[in-house]
Amino acid sequence: MSNKTKSSLLTLALLLLFAAYQYFTTGSIDGHKTHPNPARKGQREVPRGSVSDARILADMQDQKLIYTKHAKCRMDCRTISKSEVQHVLRNGHINHRKSEQNNDRCPTYAVEGNTKDGQEVRIVFADCDNVTKVITTIDLGKKYNCYCE
Repeated sequence: MSNKTKSSLLTLALLLLFAAYQYFTTGSIDGHKTHPNPARKGQREVPRGSVSDARILADMQDQKLIYTKHAKCRMDCRTISKSEVQHVLRNGHINHRKSEQNNDRCPTYAVEGNTKDGQEVRIVFADCDNVTKVITTIDLGKKYNCYCE
């Protein structure tokens, strides 16, 4: 292998490493800025979604919203109301690392945001058969002892 080929391969590898680093630290490889999450001061900024994320969230908002038995139990335990769930669906952002978007039957989306009373929450929604299911609710700032079946 010539020195020119080795140099080209090394340059390509460095570019790929930089793109991977930028993606995992900002959620983007095209240089879009991230928006800070004020509830977690001193921590890394949380990348905000793209246009496709906004479309996904809008589509889920337009569907009937149903709550699983598990979600209702977790909501009760963690003092998260239905109106707060709807607020996060409207105003939150998708955490792709906690989502399972490639599930063919029911892709799930972990949507994070703050409730009106300041709780930082993650709510997992499933997009199933033209219905949005609330799977679970999590308070990211406080641990609870919930006993849900």
